[in-house]
Amino acid sequence: MIATLGGRFGGYALFLSHSFNWWFKGELFKWLGFGALALGLLLVVFGRKSRWTSRLGYGLFVLAGLWVAAIFATSLFGIGRTRPVFIYNMLDLERFRWEGLSGLSEGKHTIVFDFKYDGPGPGKGGTGVLSVDGKEVAKKTIEHTIPLLMAIDETFDVGVDTRTGVDDLSYELPFRFTGTIDKLNYKLGPEQMTAEDKRKAAMMLAAAKD
Repeated sequence: MIATLGGRFGGYALFLSHSFNWWFKGELFKWLGFGALALGLLLVVFGRKSRWTSRLGYGLFVLAGLWVAAIFATSLFGIGRTRPVFIYNMLDLERFRWEGLSGLSEGKHTIVFDFKYDGPGPGKGGTGVLSVDGKEVAKKTIEHTIPLLMAIDETFDVGVDTRTGVDDLSYELPFRFTGTIDKLNYKLGPEQMTAEDKRKAAMMLAAAKD
């Protein structure tokens, strides 16, 4: 998770998805691979008198070799690398997703999400652009945005999501970012409430207090 505001009932999140091959490099699968390789060698060396033992040893040895080759290939060619994702949760009614098509290489990157609002006035739509290192990777136009404040019991988080997830299908809490975030910038646009909108809001607030 890079940054998130809001949660299940409205909000947005900018994060890096799980890489397709993350489990390849997990400690459990590394030990399974090394274990299969070692067991295969032992069966080949000491099981020559048994036809089936020798075949099993060769099979494990080949399987472990293919496993190592798959890890090397996915890392070398960037297959399944983590991707930048921005999700906008429209009050749990609909979720809009911007996602890069290619994975990120190792090293520093600058990820930007820029949203052009179709205001003035609340609840209007707009166009969002997700870019990486100055290159556009995803663009989408939505018809509506959240017209009022987001849930007051949610939080603004950087590097981790401490409340409810903006999209439970995309990540599991707390979804900590294990890299380094050098800088996070927010650039707020002009106020979108017209004088008439402010007047109506003030009237509704006064009526609620009566």
